Amino acid sequence: MTRSLRHLLLISAAFTLSCESQPIPPSSQTAPTVVTPEPRVVIFLIDGIRWQDSFGDPTHAHIPGMWNDLRPQGALCSNFRNLGWTLTNPGHGSILSGVWQFIANDGSQRPANPTLFEYYRKQKSAPAADVLLVSEKPKIDAVAYSTDPAHGAAYGAAVDFTNASDFDTYDALIARLQSDRPHFVMASFSEVDLHGHAGVYSAYLRAIEVVDSLAVLTWNYLQSDPQYVGRTTMIITADHGRHDDAHGGFQNHGDTCDGCQHIPCMALGPNIRAGYAVTTLYTQRDLCTTVGSILGVATPQSQGVRMGEIFVPIQTGVEN
Repeated sequence: MTRSLRHLLLISAAFTLSCESQPIPPSSQTAPTVVTPEPRVVIFLIDGIRWQDSFGDPTHAHIPGMWNDLRPQGALCSNFRNLGWTLTNPGHGSILSGVWQFIANDGSQRPANPTLFEYYRKQKSAPAADVLLVSEKPKIDAVAYSTDPAHGAAYGAAVDFTNASDFDTYDALIARLQSDRPHFVMASFSEVDLHGHAGVYSAYLRAIEVVDSLAVLTWNYLQSDPQYVGRTTMIITADHGRHDDAHGGFQNHGDTCDGCQHIPCMALGPNIRAGYAVTTLYTQRDLCTTVGSILGVATPQSQGVRMGEIFVPIQTGVEN
């Protein structure tokens, strides 16, 4: 079977399967964490997708899989933002560290604060293969670990940047899930951003449709693998958006316009509310704290809050 035919079959299968001033919700700091046996987290990151072209599009024409199949199973945050530097490496680094990372976007500078990879490996005494960073963009290797003196390279992620497309990134992700069984993964899908920069709007939208299908396939795989089903939270988000029409349009990004800052965030998994809409302002920094709470690791340098609203409320049995 040719690669192109295999890729077309993957897409077909997916569609057939069914701030600095942000308010802190009262429950985000105090809600207890529900314990899941051997919890695992996969961050499915779509590089450079605008809210308005995805969940913010009233027709949801280019994300039928995420809208129709995944959204009813998870909690969608409609006011999720990158309030730091809306570029690739700073966005990835901010999610992983819980601190706005104003680092070089060319891969020459690492985050100054520990990443979730490092927190997990150090606190769990886990091998490198237990955390994974996979992408098409080699420069993202810079966020595999930080320059923090108590963490660093010794606790960095296993990486895979040998991929030439989002299809290859998906294949590499599934292969690593099957072989290494990592507990924490960031899989970054690059082609939406690459086609956006190329300036052909139809190709940019087509890339969104492809990654939409891959998000469904990834979730379906996690539900089929005994090592991941019932214990894995999948978070779909982005590193940054793109300029809105009033600030230059979809081709580029990097400022504080709504198009660059407003990005998707949806969580699915055990203890996540199904079919739930969250309108509270959350930011990329909050993902670090939230993922840490799921994995059972402390993230002391994170400046984010736990996104308590996305979780099923705990029944205490006490009547008011």
